[in-house]
Amino acid sequence: MLCSNNTIFGAAVVVALLLFLPISGFAQEAEEPSFIVIGGDTLSLAVPLEVIGSMVPAALPGVVRTMDMLDSSDLATLPGRSMAEQLQTVPAVVVSQRQQYGVQSDLSIRGSSFEQVLMLMDGYDMSDPQTGHHLMNLPVGQFDIERLEILPGHGSSLYGSGAFGGTVNVVTKRPGQENSGRAWLMGGGQGTWGMQASGDVVVTENDAARFSVEHLQTDGYDVLQDDGSEAWGGNDADNWSGTGRVIHQFEKGEADVQFGYADRQFGALGFYAPYPSWEETKTGFVAARVNHPVTEKITIEPRVFYRRHEDKFVLFRDDADAYTNNHLTRKAGADVRGIMDLGGRNTLAMGVHGVYEDIDSQGIRGGVEGPAMGYHLRRRASVSAELDNNEGQARWQLGGRLDTREGFKPQFSTTGALSVDLAEGFIARGSIGTVHRIPTFTELYYSSPSDLGDPGLESESGWSWDLGCEWFSGPWYGHVSWFQRHEEELIEWARPVGSGQPWQAMNIGEGRVNGLESRFAWQHGAGHVLSVGYTHMEKETTLPGNYEGKYSLLTPKHILQLQGTAQLAWDLSFTLGGRYLEREEGLDDFRVQFVLDSRLDWRHDSGLFAGVMATNLLDRRYEEIPGVQMSGLLVTGSVGVEF
Repeated sequence: MLCSNNTIFGAAVVVALLLFLPISGFAQEAEEPSFIVIGGDTLSLAVPLEVIGSMVPAALPGVVRTMDMLDSSDLATLPGRSMAEQLQTVPAVVVSQRQQYGVQSDLSIRGSSFEQVLMLMDGYDMSDPQTGHHLMNLPVGQFDIERLEILPGHGSSLYGSGAFGGTVNVVTKRPGQENSGRAWLMGGGQGTWGMQASGDVVVTENDAARFSVEHLQTDGYDVLQDDGSEAWGGNDADNWSGTGRVIHQFEKGEADVQFGYADRQFGALGFYAPYPSWEETKTGFVAARVNHPVTEKITIEPRVFYRRHEDKFVLFRDDADAYTNNHLTRKAGADVRGIMDLGGRNTLAMGVHGVYEDIDSQGIRGGVEGPAMGYHLRRRASVSAELDNNEGQARWQLGGRLDTREGFKPQFSTTGALSVDLAEGFIARGSIGTVHRIPTFTELYYSSPSDLGDPGLESESGWSWDLGCEWFSGPWYGHVSWFQRHEEELIEWARPVGSGQPWQAMNIGEGRVNGLESRFAWQHGAGHVLSVGYTHMEKETTLPGNYEGKYSLLTPKHILQLQGTAQLAWDLSFTLGGRYLEREEGLDDFRVQFVLDSRLDWRHDSGLFAGVMATNLLDRRYEEIPGVQMSGLLVTGSVGVEF
């Protein structure tokens, strides 16, 4: 077993603190802070807010677990043309893109694989049962995102399978309180252009709606060839998305219906194998929830959702009949959550959840149509409970969840977390919990010239803990967390070293990740912001003798993130961001990266706005996935109006 004295000590500290604190907290309470600084932004949130990391809404300063957030002001200033690029500014988060614009990106948190991160949208589970490669393939445009919430560490007790390394919740924009609209145009290098239009409509005092559409298209860029020349990389893209949301307010509660659709077509040269591939994905989503207080102390919230995802993958772009996959996955879920105020600052949340998911995978092989992965379905039923105390000098939470799913053993996940105000502006945090993940349909049933699944795979399991502190004083903010994760029955695509055989999905044994993540920020009253983040990770994975793993090199050892925003004269703001990443192995373009991005924005009181964005300012050659070259310098300009 992979273990250490540090592991035992850290876990023991968290457990001891949880066990010996009385249920009502410390006898002498400290004054609750009215603000908290995250990523350099002061957030004055004194009312309960439903954020990731808990089933119980709480004022943000009272959140127990360590979390990161990119709010609307961050998203409006950070360089990046997609959510994937902006997430790379968060400590311990690594986004491995195969192309810009979010067409296909793998997400890792705290050294996890891309399959070990859970993606939510407004709390709905958006993970794709086919593969984690579609994790960020969401039916929402970049300009419909209100904020991004990132919960590092264990999340299975809250959300079920998949939250090994962390969970990301994409919070979309709600309808505004008055009639308004927005229009935006963008264009630039590589034949890139885009547009966006949205409108908020207030129908009555209690009814409002929001609708939005976005489009982005690019011709792609040249990549370096083996002979030293450059040629077009087969990396064009054509993306559409549209969303709608309707909210009805009633006495003490609300009903919320939302829907979205995205169609993404893109060249996929070398994405998964060394072939000139092409891919198209279509994602549809509809969801509804009702939040209804039954009494002054009890609130219930029933929710339903449906997600449909199509993935057409052509191995040889100019010869679709040689090898094509058409994957269709469907996912439907319903749950009822109840929250009860127990008094004495204690709150109990309970939930019952049900999910159905299937895949219908067909293909063409040598001009002959037939099954690819075939048709498979599975159902899940879950119950969960969480007890929180989120007021006072000491705040804590205890939770558990039981997941039962066809074809796999029942999984019971637990969590415990504690946050203590040690001094004014200084908070200590700790958490511990268990995690699990069931294999995707691709890992179970996929078969191609380069990759073979295994129907006999078992679920991954493990546990993790973290200890850290958070400090804020005036314009200054900082946090440091030390974390460790233990994994068993890990699933990796592996093969004998140098064999050239297809990659085989395998339960390869055990793994451990040790790490330290930190972030320090300063914000001036005039809006100037400086921040620096550093993450160090050590990952150990036990592969069978003489075997190599397809994705084992992806975890970096060092990540350094620098960001600065200056508010200038004439309503201008300028942001410069840098990211340094270093891995221990791999070719130079993949092993070491330094990317510098910038954006200049102008915004006028009349509602007019414009901007210029430049990514990879140094025009460096680098790869986030081995063998897939990213774009060099790309400059785009935009103009728009809000009314």
